[in-house]
Amino acid sequence: MQFTIQLIVVLGRIVLSFYAFWLVWRVLLPWLPGPADADERIAPYARYFTDPVLVPVHRVTGLPVRGLATISLVAVAAALAALPS
Repeated sequence: MQFTIQLIVVLGRIVLSFYAFWLVWRVLLPWLPGPADADERIAPYARYFTDPVLVPVHRVTGLPVRGLATISLVAVAAALAALPS
């Protein structure tokens, strides 16, 4: 049983860390140097992973997607900190 719990915690950390990486890209992308055309940047790839969560919340709340990404990044960081080591 202990092994199963530890496995779930480790998998949770991996998933949350991966999602946090894409949220960082989503939040910081406007300030990072790169091509002016948004389609040539990493943004389309970041949207593939963040939009299934952020866009429905945006539709319901009306908050800007970038602000939601920032809030989500803080929530993911809190979830990672709350997981036992």
